[in-house]
Amino acid sequence: MNRILVVEDENLQAMELTWLVQDAGYAVLGPERSVAEARKALSRTKVDLALLDVHLRGETVFPLVKTLDAMDVPVIFLTGQPALLPAEYSCRPLLSKPWQGPALLSLIPMVIGRRPVGQVGPPAGLRQDHGNATELGRSS
Repeated sequence: MNRILVVEDENLQAMELTWLVQDAGYAVLGPERSVAEARKALSRTKVDLALLDVHLRGETVFPLVKTLDAMDVPVIFLTGQPALLPAEYSCRPLLSKPWQGPALLSLIPMVIGRRPVGQVGPPAGLRQDHGNATELGRSS
Protein backbone atom coordinates (compact mmCIF):
# COMPACT_ATOMS: atom_id res chain seq x y z
CA MET A 1 0.00 0.00 0.00
CA ASN A 2 1.36 3.41 -0.95
CA ARG A 3 1.87 5.90 1.88
CA ILE A 4 1.07 9.56 1.21
CA LEU A 5 2.20 12.53 3.30
CA VAL A 6 -0.47 15.23 3.65
CA VAL A 7 0.70 18.75 4.57
CA GLU A 8 -2.20 21.20 4.95
CA ASP A 9 -2.70 23.83 7.66
CA GLU A 10 -6.45 24.42 7.25
CA ASN A 11 -8.24 21.89 9.47
CA LEU A 12 -11.29 21.23 7.29
CA GLN A 13 -9.25 20.87 4.10
CA ALA A 14 -6.71 18.67 5.91
CA MET A 15 -9.41 16.30 7.09
CA GLU A 16 -11.24 16.20 3.74
CA LEU A 17 -7.99 15.49 1.95
CA THR A 18 -6.99 12.80 4.44
CA TRP A 19 -10.36 11.05 4.26
CA LEU A 20 -10.42 11.16 0.46
CA VAL A 21 -6.97 9.63 0.18
CA GLN A 22 -7.67 6.99 2.85
CA ASP A 23 -11.01 6.05 1.26
CA ALA A 24 -9.14 5.52 -2.03
CA GLY A 25 -7.00 2.88 -0.32
CA TYR A 26 -3.82 4.80 0.48
CA ALA A 27 -2.14 5.01 3.87
CA VAL A 28 -1.83 8.61 5.08
CA LEU A 29 0.93 10.19 7.11
CA GLY A 30 -0.43 13.35 8.69
CA PRO A 31 -2.05 15.67 8.15
CA GLU A 32 0.92 17.78 9.18
CA ARG A 33 0.41 21.52 9.52
CA SER A 34 3.96 22.90 9.19
CA VAL A 35 7.29 22.19 7.53
CA ALA A 36 8.78 21.26 10.92
CA GLU A 37 5.95 18.80 11.70
CA ALA A 38 6.27 17.24 8.24
CA ARG A 39 10.05 16.82 8.59
CA LYS A 40 9.59 15.18 11.99
CA ALA A 41 7.03 12.76 10.53
CA LEU A 42 9.35 11.98 7.59
CA SER A 43 12.15 11.11 10.01
CA ARG A 44 9.98 8.26 11.31
CA THR A 45 8.18 7.03 8.19
CA LYS A 46 8.97 6.59 4.49
CA VAL A 47 6.39 7.91 2.03
CA ASP A 48 5.73 7.38 -1.69
CA LEU A 49 4.16 10.78 -2.41
CA ALA A 50 3.49 14.11 -0.71
CA LEU A 51 0.41 16.30 -1.14
CA LEU A 52 1.51 19.80 -0.19
CA ASP A 53 -0.42 22.99 0.47
CA VAL A 54 1.95 25.69 -0.80
CA HIS A 55 1.24 28.32 1.86
CA LEU A 56 1.24 27.22 5.49
CA ARG A 57 0.62 29.72 8.29
CA GLY A 58 3.50 32.14 7.88
CA GLU A 59 5.71 29.89 5.78
CA THR A 60 5.90 28.20 2.40
CA VAL A 61 6.37 24.51 1.84
CA PHE A 62 9.37 24.91 -0.50
CA PRO A 63 12.08 24.02 2.08
CA LEU A 64 10.23 20.72 2.58
CA VAL A 65 10.19 20.12 -1.19
CA LYS A 66 13.99 20.21 -1.19
CA THR A 67 13.98 17.56 1.57
CA LEU A 68 11.50 15.41 -0.36
CA ASP A 69 13.54 15.75 -3.57
CA ALA A 70 16.62 14.51 -1.69
CA MET A 71 14.54 11.53 -0.51
CA ASP A 72 13.31 10.92 -4.09
CA VAL A 73 9.67 11.50 -3.08
CA PRO A 74 7.40 13.12 -5.71
CA VAL A 75 5.02 15.91 -4.74
CA ILE A 76 1.69 17.32 -5.84
CA PHE A 77 1.17 20.98 -4.97
CA LEU A 78 -2.26 22.17 -3.80
CA THR A 79 -2.77 25.93 -3.90
CA GLY A 80 -5.35 28.63 -4.32
CA GLN A 81 -2.74 30.84 -6.00
CA PRO A 82 -1.01 28.79 -8.71
CA ALA A 83 0.41 31.92 -10.38
CA LEU A 84 2.57 32.50 -7.28
CA LEU A 85 4.37 29.16 -7.64
CA PRO A 86 8.10 29.88 -8.20
CA ALA A 87 9.36 29.13 -11.71
CA GLU A 88 11.60 26.32 -10.47
CA TYR A 89 8.47 24.39 -9.43
CA SER A 90 6.20 25.34 -12.33
CA CYS A 91 6.61 21.98 -14.05
CA ARG A 92 5.52 20.02 -10.96
CA PRO A 93 2.06 18.48 -10.68
CA LEU A 94 -0.37 20.98 -9.21
CA LEU A 95 -4.06 21.16 -8.37
CA SER A 96 -5.73 24.51 -7.88
CA LYS A 97 -7.91 24.99 -4.82
CA PRO A 98 -10.66 24.25 -4.53
CA TRP A 99 -9.44 20.91 -5.81
CA GLN A 100 -11.80 18.24 -7.06
CA GLY A 101 -11.63 14.75 -5.55
CA PRO A 102 -11.77 12.86 -8.87
CA ALA A 103 -8.98 15.01 -10.35
CA LEU A 104 -6.75 14.39 -7.33
CA LEU A 105 -7.49 10.67 -7.27
CA SER A 106 -6.67 10.35 -10.98
CA LEU A 107 -3.42 12.30 -10.54
CA ILE A 108 -2.04 10.32 -7.58
CA PRO A 109 -1.39 7.03 -9.42
CA MET A 110 0.00 8.91 -12.42
CA VAL A 111 2.58 10.63 -10.24
CA ILE A 112 3.44 7.52 -8.22
CA GLY A 113 3.33 5.04 -11.09
CA ARG A 114 4.91 6.93 -13.97
CA ARG A 115 7.91 8.34 -12.16
CA PRO A 116 11.08 6.46 -13.12
CA VAL A 117 13.37 5.49 -10.26
CA GLY A 118 15.78 8.32 -9.53
CA GLN A 119 13.81 11.00 -11.44
CA VAL A 120 13.46 14.23 -9.52
CA GLY A 121 10.53 16.28 -10.70
CA PRO A 122 7.21 15.53 -12.35
CA PRO A 123 6.47 12.48 -14.45
CA ALA A 124 7.12 13.02 -18.13
CA GLY A 125 4.16 14.43 -20.06
CA LEU A 126 2.11 15.42 -17.02
CA ARG A 127 0.74 18.85 -16.18
CA GLN A 128 -2.17 20.32 -14.27
CA ASP A 129 -4.68 22.78 -15.60
CA HIS A 130 -7.38 24.33 -13.37
CA GLY A 131 -7.65 21.36 -11.02
CA ASN A 132 -8.12 18.75 -13.73
CA ALA A 133 -5.50 16.07 -14.34
CA THR A 134 -4.37 16.03 -17.94
CA GLU A 135 -1.67 14.44 -20.01
CA LEU A 136 -0.08 16.56 -22.66
CA GLY A 137 -2.32 16.34 -25.70
CA ARG A 138 -5.01 14.28 -23.95
CA SER A 139 -7.64 15.11 -21.41
CA SER A 140 -8.43 12.55 -18.73
